[in-house]
Amino acid sequence: MKESFRSILFAVLLVGFFSSCTEDNSSAPEEPVDTFDASVVCPAEGVNAYGEPNRGTFTDARDGQVYKYTTIGDQVWMAENLKFNAPYSLCYDEIDGFCETFGRFYSLHENGEFLGLFDQQLLDTICPAGWHVPSVDEWKMLANRMGEGKNAARRLKSSSDYGEKYKLGSDDCEFSSLPAGHWLKNGDISGENMISVYWTSTATGYGGSFYCWISSSGIAFDINQPKMSIRCVKN
Repeated sequence: MKESFRSILFAVLLVGFFSSCTEDNSSAPEEPVDTFDASVVCPAEGVNAYGEPNRGTFTDARDGQVYKYTTIGDQVWMAENLKFNAPYSLCYDEIDGFCETFGRFYSLHENGEFLGLFDQQLLDTICPAGWHVPSVDEWKMLANRMGEGKNAARRLKSSSDYGEKYKLGSDDCEFSSLPAGHWLKNGDISGENMISVYWTSTATGYGGSFYCWISSSGIAFDINQPKMSIRCVKN
């Protein structure tokens, strides 16, 4: 009789244990569902809020440079890095064709300093007419539309092959983020063919400015490097 009672008690406890496990599993937070759809976020066809085709080209009246652009949500972005020969900018010529592919490196601080206040006149005029250097919030809006994190970075990165150090992107919206890296004070560059490092128009409050960093690990923001690429967004 005792053995029978023990068997019944054990069975009841066992059922309770597995029921508890089932409940715990069912209440565990689910992974966020990736709902990105390029045909909705950045359709190749159609017209944007400016009455222009969603993707196309425009000409910088200052030097005749022609740039590709792409529409992502209600933002219109240059799909190439800026190449305008502005004060304190440089064309890195240690690598053949680097500037043609990746554009110029820029400083937007007073007197071209590594750290300091923005040169406001330069900041306001560095991009072609009708375009501007994006703020941190505008970069974050872009990242959010692309799915955030590694997904967003992959979708923004160029699908071209830049060598063994570069992890190909899917470039779903033809933003074509380019792995130019950034220029160092000693005249070298760092991160070439690996990462994209872009100026923002947002000051840190600590004598510098924020950059937007796009790599295979995601999208991040930190204090600026000495000279970096610029990607403009339409006003």
